[in-house]
Amino acid sequence: MLKQKVMMLAAGLLGLGLAVFLVVHAGVSDILKLLAVAGWGLLWLLPLHLLPLSLDVLGWKWLLRGEARVRFWFLLWVALVREAANGLLPVARVGGEVLGVRLLTYYGVPGYVAGASVMVEVTLTLLSQFIFTLAGFVVLIFAVSDHHLQFQVVFFLALILPLLMAFIWLQYRWGLFTVLQMLMKKLLGGKDLLALIGEPQRLDAEIRRLYARRWGLLPANVWQLSGLLAGTAEVWFTFWLLGHPLPFWAALLLESLGQALRSMAFLVPGGLGVQEGGFILFGSAIGVGPDLALAFSLTRRFRETLTGIPVLLSWQALEGHHMHRQWRQIRSNREGIS
Repeated sequence: MLKQKVMMLAAGLLGLGLAVFLVVHAGVSDILKLLAVAGWGLLWLLPLHLLPLSLDVLGWKWLLRGEARVRFWFLLWVALVREAANGLLPVARVGGEVLGVRLLTYYGVPGYVAGASVMVEVTLTLLSQFIFTLAGFVVLIFAVSDHHLQFQVVFFLALILPLLMAFIWLQYRWGLFTVLQMLMKKLLGGKDLLALIGEPQRLDAEIRRLYARRWGLLPANVWQLSGLLAGTAEVWFTFWLLGHPLPFWAALLLESLGQALRSMAFLVPGGLGVQEGGFILFGSAIGVGPDLALAFSLTRRFRETLTGIPVLLSWQALEGHHMHRQWRQIRSNREGIS
């Protein structure tokens, strides 16, 4: 556990160093001039981001449609917490999913149902992102004549597809959490840490039940792909604010390939340096200079920070309230016994 934290800290520091180097090399003054063009208009990015996130939440809600008590607005808040935790905290882009399960259980959803819904939702998201990346690759082929970059994207897609299929197969056939339980018991000398989230076999059974819907999962994918396209509109609007509007196909290329690269670097907190380098790389293929690419990246981090910090504080307030309620319950139980 300590080794993982040290690795993540090192990766974060290296990423931060790379991001600072790229900003300085591109010219701080040039980047600030571009940001000044957008000015207070950047605040529009905060409510605009709720559109792609809301569409994604509708896909998650589809998986939870057996839980009538779960309301859309609550799920939207949980989705904001998940996104903020994965984007701002050193949790390797999985801590947000654990929080999502935890918050659903606070709302009365059984732990195995919450865990299965998040696991399947994440898997479908990876599948949707693969399709979205494939769309970006098609744009790259027809609109950009950089064969070296095209080969790199082909290599990435060829690497990811079998891993994604193996991940889905492991969940459906073997039971991901059952396998993890066996491995962790061997590695930890018989200790069963997964027992803290409930019975892995029951969780795996619920995951299989969701996958058994087959084509019934398609609406969730459609909502997710709609959210990704709405995210492309967000990219287009950001460049318009910066005074350098792009054609929609260029925004789609940046968003799809940029998201894919950041997902690959999940061990780097917030994708520091990776996001900036990716936007410079893919931006150069469509005529976007390093200063403009970095200005765009900074606007995204501005939106993530300005949205994420209040959301994380609201989550902490809820955790505090929950702990206080548990303490009062324990105290009342002790007084009843005495």
